[in-house]
Amino acid sequence: MSTPSARRQETRTRLLDAAVEVFAEEGLQGASVEAVCARAGFTRGAFYSNFSSKEQLFLALLEREFERRAEDLAEKARELEPGLRERSGCISPAEAARYIVEFFAPASDATAWFVLEAEFLLLAMRDPSIAPGHHEFMDRFYASIAGVVERVIAAAGRRFVIPVERAMPVLSGVYERALRTAALAGPEASGAFDELGDRLAELLFALTEEVDPAEVDPAGDPVDSPGPDFVPPPGLRLI
Repeated sequence: MSTPSARRQETRTRLLDAAVEVFAEEGLQGASVEAVCARAGFTRGAFYSNFSSKEQLFLALLEREFERRAEDLAEKARELEPGLRERSGCISPAEAARYIVEFFAPASDATAWFVLEAEFLLLAMRDPSIAPGHHEFMDRFYASIAGVVERVIAAAGRRFVIPVERAMPVLSGVYERALRTAALAGPEASGAFDELGDRLAELLFALTEEVDPAEVDPAGDPVDSPGPDFVPPPGLRLI
């Protein structure tokens, strides 16, 4: 028999799962608590025992989906790193583009992911009290995947020529554009992520340099010292 806490968690999970669909279809403004409850198969009482408002549900959903995205990227990195390290010779832009598509392509339909991000931005623009949280939220997401991206770059025999914290917002801008294109084109269109690979490969080759084999430790990562011209990274900021 499930415990009350287990049942409560199951209810919360089902409400969040339903909210992904409802928010993607209706947007934050158009969605209603009733629609989420109907999709999840619960009453309003079940909803309000877990969330105080539609907005709190939305922010909890964002937290979960961003955590899942970071976990997906970390798992893909673990899968890609051995193959990258076993390669011989320098990686070419065309090869890098193929790896990038595999690494960044969402595990599910890009539409829901992009709509959630767009709705979050609109919410922050409409509500000044939310705006600082938006900046902090995105900064935390960039920080959570920066190390993962840096490890994959290192496995490919390259390293960033600027602090990775500065590179992440630049790379994410191209990534967001590809997500938007994919969301508009539909899940059957693959061209958006081909473009993502090509554009991010160009950016990565501009933002990184080849690593001398002598500067790579036995694990395949560049040594910590980035050279005399290194400038300590400033605080994270969203651009």
